[in-house]
Amino acid sequence: MEAFVENFDSALAGAFGALVKATKVAGRLPSDVAFHRTLDESVDQRLSRTSDRVLDMGNTLWTRAQPDPSLLPIDSIDDVALEQPPGQWQFAPGFRPVVDAIDTLLEKIDVGLDEVLKTSAHHMRSQAARQMGRQSAPLVTTVKTNTRADYKLVHAQNIPRPQLAFKDAVDNSPNTPFVWKIRNKVHAKVPLDYGLPSASLADSPLGHHLHALGIARPGATPPSSGHSTPRAARSADIAQGIDSMSALEAGSLAALPHPYEYEISHIEYPSWVYEAAQPQPPVEWEKTPFEFVDTEEQLQAMMAHLLEARELAIDLEHHDYRSYQGFTCLVQLSTRTRDYVVDALALRSELAVLNEVTADPAKIKVFHGAESDIVWLQRDFGVYVVGLFDTYHASHVLNMPHHSLAHLLQTYCSYKADKKYQLADWRIRPVPSEMLLYARADTHFLLHIFDRMRNTLLERGRQLLGKDLSSPDQEHFGLLAGLDQVTSALQPLELALRRSEQTALKKHVKEGYDAENGLGFGGWAKLLKKWNHPFAPTQLAVFRALHQWRDSCARQEDESVRYVLPNHMLFTIADRMPLETPALLALCQPTPPLVRLYASDITLLIKRERQKADARMDEFREMVQETPRPVHTRFAQEQPDASDVLSRELLAGVDSMVACKSRLFGSLAAGPAEDTEAFKKAREIRGSMVLSVAMPAKVVSGGAEVPEFTKVPAKRTRGPADSKKAQAPAEPPKMMVISDAFQPPQTSKPPAKKRKTTEDLDLSKIALSDDETPDKPQKKKRTRKRNRDSTPKEKVERFNYEAAGEDVIGEATKKSEAKGKKFDPYAKAESKFDKRPSRSRVNNKAGNRTMSYKK
Repeated sequence: MEAFVENFDSALAGAFGALVKATKVAGRLPSDVAFHRTLDESVDQRLSRTSDRVLDMGNTLWTRAQPDPSLLPIDSIDDVALEQPPGQWQFAPGFRPVVDAIDTLLEKIDVGLDEVLKTSAHHMRSQAARQMGRQSAPLVTTVKTNTRADYKLVHAQNIPRPQLAFKDAVDNSPNTPFVWKIRNKVHAKVPLDYGLPSASLADSPLGHHLHALGIARPGATPPSSGHSTPRAARSADIAQGIDSMSALEAGSLAALPHPYEYEISHIEYPSWVYEAAQPQPPVEWEKTPFEFVDTEEQLQAMMAHLLEARELAIDLEHHDYRSYQGFTCLVQLSTRTRDYVVDALALRSELAVLNEVTADPAKIKVFHGAESDIVWLQRDFGVYVVGLFDTYHASHVLNMPHHSLAHLLQTYCSYKADKKYQLADWRIRPVPSEMLLYARADTHFLLHIFDRMRNTLLERGRQLLGKDLSSPDQEHFGLLAGLDQVTSALQPLELALRRSEQTALKKHVKEGYDAENGLGFGGWAKLLKKWNHPFAPTQLAVFRALHQWRDSCARQEDESVRYVLPNHMLFTIADRMPLETPALLALCQPTPPLVRLYASDITLLIKRERQKADARMDEFREMVQETPRPVHTRFAQEQPDASDVLSRELLAGVDSMVACKSRLFGSLAAGPAEDTEAFKKAREIRGSMVLSVAMPAKVVSGGAEVPEFTKVPAKRTRGPADSKKAQAPAEPPKMMVISDAFQPPQTSKPPAKKRKTTEDLDLSKIALSDDETPDKPQKKKRTRKRNRDSTPKEKVERFNYEAAGEDVIGEATKKSEAKGKKFDPYAKAESKFDKRPSRSRVNNKAGNRTMSYKK
């Protein structure tokens, strides 16, 4: 690489010279080359050899640039373009893949040139080349939000990637665990190898991996000092951790134990922590010494000052947009008298010396919201914190209305924090003065806040000692959170310290990737649930494949997944599923650099997933078609009865077209009636029709013949309209014959008053209706009596309509004459139906075109 960079200018000049020469020679060729080839055989042979050589070179570039192995090599110009008619060229099916491959090559060449021109080993001669590789001046962009506070986005162009200069290589692989960066353990109560896997795993991949990194061998036993092992209950957790470590070859991630877990769990805080003291006000901003540390000499001078302090405030500034895991850019530290801001990019490999103060249990380290800071310190520098006091947890114990650092600064220091630079790019060097002021303010007042909150916790403990805090009716309810009853004056402070210890015990664990189920922090299942976007099966397969490609590309290029392919573009591509590069780039505007660089790979990935999804759907359809449909076999084992006359009569009257399509009786045209499912079903229905009545004594004793029964339709209540029909003799109703020997009974009125006994019944025939039973005969309906006198028909006088009309018209005429008007009995009818509107108006408004009339 160094040799190529040193000779880059000469190599670039030679490449352009060869290209210009080849272009000139091609331009001098005559248009009738085919005619000249027929005249001279040697010319034909030379042109054929040159064409084959160019074609081989093109196929070599084509094979390397085109990731799709299914595409065949180019055999002739006809595979790319066709001359139809002569003199007019048209695109062939292979034109688009060739153009995409060339675009991909040019994009990769462009990216490679940028990397070469930004390399310090290349002595760039031109002024334009120097400016191209230099970082631009920082720009401040104000981002408007719905809230009152606006954010200032500080960014710049051509910012060098700091991770390229890190001495420790960045490891983003999903199948290797995170390993400690420290090699010696300061302020240790147990050795560094305490808690590592047992000696039986010394020959495992994890054991070799730790040994290659210089970490002590696995299998060390706890020391024989006065500090015995207090956490015997953690044996199950240790065994589970060993099992996960032994599965490293299977691709699972194993988390090493916390190297300072024993020290944090058995910390003994200094006595002054539990004593109330007068809060020390912060030194004025202008009078407080400040230093930006970016050299090893300045770092050693800062460490000498920190070792003398008994408490210090710490905060970090982090960047994760142009990195997969992210990295720490600045470390802010403040004592009672001085403020420091450390350049974590320039001193990344030397900041492990901070363990001299951060791991000392005699010094209190004050953070606010330290969950992320604790993990970043371990991952980037190998720094661990023993003796943490998190003001975030203290604000929760005190049950404050808000828990942000800005609220604490406003409450205890009357300082309004400027949080407008939270979106700043902390990679910018040199750091702008406004960003330094913002970073310095995070720790300058934090020690004073610690004093105030510690005194408040101790005061609340003494005030609420022995009080019940669980009842909302008490006046002191809500003064503390997380405690139902205060049993000690130090209990609120100890609760804040215990929660801070749990934060200090957090470990950095690399995130794996679950392609099958999409689980995990960055899994596709969580993103799909958050966006709630409906997908078809093929689109879902494409979405999962694109999500996996994005994660793999981000790990390889050490970029965030948001930079590689934003979420909204991911869902758009999965929804449209473009198969060509122009269509893909049209969906991503502005196009991310890596999407443009790997456009051909993305389109090939979409094509493959669509083919796989379609193949799976075809297999599913075939499986559904081959699956036997359920057949009703309830009556399959029964044999038809030859004497079943009713079933034969029912089947004989059924229309053949209806019977063939009937779901109940099935197909009747398949065979004889006795062998069909319909015949069996009809016979089953007939067998279930059973009528039961009370038998007379003679019938029961056997002295009379067994009567034949007939089901008579229920009688309908007659109305006035049926009075004439009732006089005519009623036709015998159609009956369902149960036995051929039975004759329909004669219709007769049921007895009104006297109920017949069994001796009076005609036992030869009994007729039953739907609403009759032998035990309960019908009752005669009662007629409603009307309390009014009836007038004889001959005394009723006919109504004189002519006289009534004259009276009505006469009254109306008298009223109109009194008003001075002539009465017209048809005037209202004419005005109502014949009158037309005098004027009209049209509403021409768009979307409401109606016609209305005005009186």
